[in-house]
Amino acid sequence: MKHRILVVDDETDICKALDLLLRKEGYEVVTANSAEEAIEKLKASFFDVLITDLKMGKMDGMELLTRAKEISPDTASVMMTAFSSIESAVEAMKRGASDYIVKPFLNEEIKLTLRKILEQRKLVTENIALKQQISQKIAFKDMVYVSESMNKIIETLEKVIPTKSNILILGESGTGKGLIAEMVHSNSPRRDNPFISINCSAIPEGLLESELFGYKKGAFTGAVADKLGMIAIANNGTLFLDEIGDMPVSLQAKILKVIETGELQPLGDTKKKQVDVRIISATNVDIEQRIKEGRFREDLYWRLNVIEIKIPPLRERKDDVEVIAKHFIQRFNEEHKKNIKGFDNAAMASLIAYSWPGNVREVKNIVERAVVLAEGEYITVDNLPEKIKQKSEQSVETSPLKVYLGDYEKSLLMKVYQNHNKNKEETAKALGIDLATLYRKFKKFGIEE
Repeated sequence: MKHRILVVDDETDICKALDLLLRKEGYEVVTANSAEEAIEKLKASFFDVLITDLKMGKMDGMELLTRAKEISPDTASVMMTAFSSIESAVEAMKRGASDYIVKPFLNEEIKLTLRKILEQRKLVTENIALKQQISQKIAFKDMVYVSESMNKIIETLEKVIPTKSNILILGESGTGKGLIAEMVHSNSPRRDNPFISINCSAIPEGLLESELFGYKKGAFTGAVADKLGMIAIANNGTLFLDEIGDMPVSLQAKILKVIETGELQPLGDTKKKQVDVRIISATNVDIEQRIKEGRFREDLYWRLNVIEIKIPPLRERKDDVEVIAKHFIQRFNEEHKKNIKGFDNAAMASLIAYSWPGNVREVKNIVERAVVLAEGEYITVDNLPEKIKQKSEQSVETSPLKVYLGDYEKSLLMKVYQNHNKNKEETAKALGIDLATLYRKFKKFGIEE
């Protein structure tokens, strides 16, 4: 795509000369003979660079520069000026101009100046993109899954992450609600602003309000200095209210007011502060039941629950157990300087048979224990806690069956894939599944593509 340049000068000959020169360099050029005309063109479409003369009619180049920054902040600008006005050009640089050129100028000077500006813009863009990629890697590093239910959740999140909509995450303890909240923030337009997390059940009721809203010096005994609250700290970022179902009813009304008005009032302060926060909340309790009991405000519930994400417990997505366990092996191998290659069949069958009341958090703890205790290259049943061994013994017939069926499924996938010359579309068609499912199965079984 060609870079677009807007040239502004009340001398028609200058505009024509620059138009001819820059078009030869491969730029798309638009000209204007007044600052007023240039403003209309800036409003109508985007330009990479604005080149403007300083001395013009009613509106000079300095005022145009100021207006251009308001209309199109991402447009770079170059000021053209006579030698006698060099101080004005320096002032233009202070106001945000990328560079200036002294008249009469050389063609090579114009070309070099533009190349320099556009190269700097390219580097800035690449750095922003790199930060986004790094942010995404950080955010997704612990999101390990192959199940269809989790895949649908991620698909929903991809749609809502770029928005400002509040999100309510429901799920049992240990399912990864906090991780998803961080993932949403880290991939959203708010990623460079604060992510503030507060556990509503971990802070005593008497302190929770002051933690959230802050206070002025002297607001109560012990308030010896002003304190900025968590909501204010999260301004322009994301506020994660974990265990929102345990928030006191008296405080719920104040949170609702912040959402509705965008204002908060610290304790003991007579002034209100404007805030812009995205609220992600999470709970493992039945909020609708709490509403019926009068323990949670229904109007707050609907404000928080613009987008509802319900994470299924691990016992309902057993497909994810193996990939999550293997993921934690890699992590704890690095942490404990071990070289565990995986689980033997009996150990994996035991993990799959277990109900995982503690969900992903429990998998993490048990895998770390097993990695530490394992003496060989593979984790065995002997390295697992008694509660998992007992469950394995109760399911001795069914658990190994799942492992054997998994081996058969992997073998079948590889055979059909080879028979269709490694054509994924034909393989999926032959198996009667869609392409996305095929990719997830490849990932699950570690099949090389």
